[in-house]
Amino acid sequence: MTSSSHAMTDRGHRPMPILIETDLCDDVDDAGAIAVAHALADRGLVEILGIGINTSGHWSHSAARVLNDYYGRAEIPVGIRHPITDGIGPEDYARAISRMHPHAATPDVMPDAVAVLREALAGADDGTVTVVSIGYFGNLVALLDTPADALSALSGRELVATKVARAVVMGGVFGTRARPHLGAEPLAETNFAHEPGHTARFLAEWPSPVDFVGWETAADVITGRTLSATQGDDSPVAIAYSLHSGKGNGRPSWDLLAVMLAAGELDGRVALSGPGTVSLDEAAGTLWAPSASGRHRYAVTVVGPEELSGLIDDHLGRPPLAGAWGSIRQETELDVWR
Repeated sequence: MTSSSHAMTDRGHRPMPILIETDLCDDVDDAGAIAVAHALADRGLVEILGIGINTSGHWSHSAARVLNDYYGRAEIPVGIRHPITDGIGPEDYARAISRMHPHAATPDVMPDAVAVLREALAGADDGTVTVVSIGYFGNLVALLDTPADALSALSGRELVATKVARAVVMGGVFGTRARPHLGAEPLAETNFAHEPGHTARFLAEWPSPVDFVGWETAADVITGRTLSATQGDDSPVAIAYSLHSGKGNGRPSWDLLAVMLAAGELDGRVALSGPGTVSLDEAAGTLWAPSASGRHRYAVTVVGPEELSGLIDDHLGRPPLAGAWGSIRQETELDVWR
């Protein structure tokens, strides 16, 4: 195994350019991961080039904009998978924080996520971008299939091969959780199983090295319990966690750990396997084949879940460096949000 901060590219002292691909819909750890990314950006460790929403519900797009605005980065482009729908997740935190902040949510401006990804990559230096995938793979597969256009003379596949140094993916199951008495690992992890055709294509065709955060890696790393105390009850991050999981309960840190791993902040706490190849079985379960020429690795924790929780919570709970926008404004709901 190798250290989690093993560099795929030498970024020196410059912030690492990252693109985030998220569903921001079914589980609140997506919102937590975006919060952690902003905390890392506040520390000068990453630069968020853009966010792609790989579900089609417009509430997820507006929720990402709300989170960006809360952290003082409203300019970060957010794209969404088209065609756009009115779909919501089962706990509906995305719609809730969007309705609380209509000043940040812009339902009339929702660019296609693939176009946002292409533009961000086209403007980046070669071999510098880390893609953090914490959802489904439809946008990334569609990106590979794009032809050259006005943004870049490169096809999507060529653009990824030229610009992307590494991808970090939350997905799959590669081992046993830290506390097996709490339940068995799923036979098929959600991000892999949601659209298995897209997953299989990503695993087979994505040209950059890929490091995977399996379900077992963070299932017992609970974070977000203290958000109301550290950020305040009016924080959209705290509200999202309370609506999803109940105030003070927290949630496993799958997506948050992936962002921290991508930024190289888990050195000595999370290691990476040797190289190999990940694929799917017929039930969307994870298959792992060690191979010296493989482009894939998976994360293995080397410290207990409490230590990881503390480190991740330190970032999740940090208030925005530039100061938040202030208390929630219970504004009149816009007709477009009805």
